[in-house]
Amino acid sequence: MDIPFQNQILQDDLEDSSREAEFLRRLVGSYRDLYIYVLSIVGNRTDADDVTQEVCAVLWEKFDEFDPDRNFRKWASGFAFNVAKSFMRQQRRRRGFGLSDEILARIAFVQTAGTELFELRRERLHDCLTKLGKRDSRFLMDCYGNRTTLVRYARSHGIPVASVYTRLKRLRKNLVECVHRSLRRHDET
Repeated sequence: MDIPFQNQILQDDLEDSSREAEFLRRLVGSYRDLYIYVLSIVGNRTDADDVTQEVCAVLWEKFDEFDPDRNFRKWASGFAFNVAKSFMRQQRRRRGFGLSDEILARIAFVQTAGTELFELRRERLHDCLTKLGKRDSRFLMDCYGNRTTLVRYARSHGIPVASVYTRLKRLRKNLVECVHRSLRRHDET
């Protein structure tokens, strides 16, 4: 015998569990960035560990506000800033000195801008890597993706080590130029 609304209840449970899984996946994926963000505000690794753990607890408490369609890092960073700022206020009261909320906000702004620029550069690098030919892509993967040294790579392919370094230098230069071109096009739009 079916219980009325049983299918809807089961569907809601599935959606909640998949939403929780997505939340946890994003939290784990963002943990390092959140830690670095908090560290830039509190300035001490031990304190950053404690504050970041508190941020995770706050984020879990705010799970109902989690929207999978929004930028998780940006959302979580808002909470991280508030928790870190609160921590720094406590430190300031206890010590009798410390950075003002305005200075903390500036530090957080610079950290956020740097992170966003890094993320944008990483996206552009990925795009540039996809434009490489198969031979160059394979070469980069062999040199950087495998657990081998460049000397071993050169020996196994019967080429001089200097040739490997020269080719890598050329490819890195081309990738840097590609990223810069892409960022300039992004700025112009």
